[in-house]
Amino acid sequence: MNNKLFTLALFSSALLLGACGSDSTPTPIIPDEPVPNTEFDAVGTSTTLDFATWNLVWFGHPSNGPSDEELQLDNASFIISGLDMDIWSIQEVTSNSHFNDLIDSLEGYDGFLANDPIVQSDSAYYDDFGGNEQKLGLIYKPSLITVNSAEVILTDYDHEFAGRPPVQVQLTANVDGQSADIVAILIHAKCCTEDEDYERKSAAANALKSYLDTSWPDANVMVFGDFNDDIDESISAGRESVYKPFVDDSQNYAFPTMTLSENNISSTTDYPDVIDHHLNSNEMYSFYVTGSVMSFQPEDYVNNYGTTTSDHYPILTRYSLTQN
Repeated sequence: MNNKLFTLALFSSALLLGACGSDSTPTPIIPDEPVPNTEFDAVGTSTTLDFATWNLVWFGHPSNGPSDEELQLDNASFIISGLDMDIWSIQEVTSNSHFNDLIDSLEGYDGFLANDPIVQSDSAYYDDFGGNEQKLGLIYKPSLITVNSAEVILTDYDHEFAGRPPVQVQLTANVDGQSADIVAILIHAKCCTEDEDYERKSAAANALKSYLDTSWPDANVMVFGDFNDDIDESISAGRESVYKPFVDDSQNYAFPTMTLSENNISSTTDYPDVIDHHLNSNEMYSFYVTGSVMSFQPEDYVNNYGTTTSDHYPILTRYSLTQN
């Protein structure tokens, strides 16, 4: 890692009062005049399978989030291309056409949203609000990744997931002469810190764990996205993380992002907590490249990043399929 190019900002342990992905309509963000982007080193490598999650706050929405949609798209394309990760879990995409423009701008990538025809069941959960619902998406390199199936899961807990039930993608990865079947689950949990928010998030987290325990007990599982809670403690003051059942079950699950939480390395621009995570089954974790987790903070490379692009940082991990 080039320490001159990648900076991990340390924050105080102040309370996170409201996570991104609010159920209410926020005030539009007005960016300052941008300056040209500068180059940075790639994080993805040719010998590892590289995962990233990124909340692209109200991507493509005409009145919420960054006001310059084309600038947000250009910055997102610049960062995704530059980091050179293999698989991205994306949250808060509102416009299918804007997402398609992003894919078209990325050389060597393909992708789809939760309401795309490739999603075989229950994609209608992502067609509400006149097509402006915050949608989950997958961006990936088809040269390395074969998507075998995609479906929306845990729809009985649609309310607990704030109308955004997870998307499950079964895929096959071929990297550095090795192949692995992986269950990738895209998640954008409910936001915020009130008692009702906490209870709904807790119910959703418990439902997710029960589903993984019973459906994929021996699989390479990666759950990655905006969890809207930290894992060392909750963003709701004085409460345990809603994901504590996963943390406690260390025989079967691991969070590579725990290192970020323990070192107060934030995943957002405005708050000290880590709310964007990568969760591995023990099978997937056996491939994890120790120390590869990163909160990539692009302020040195994108002018006014927090207002022009997103209030979340890309969270990255790498996996060596030769380690198992």
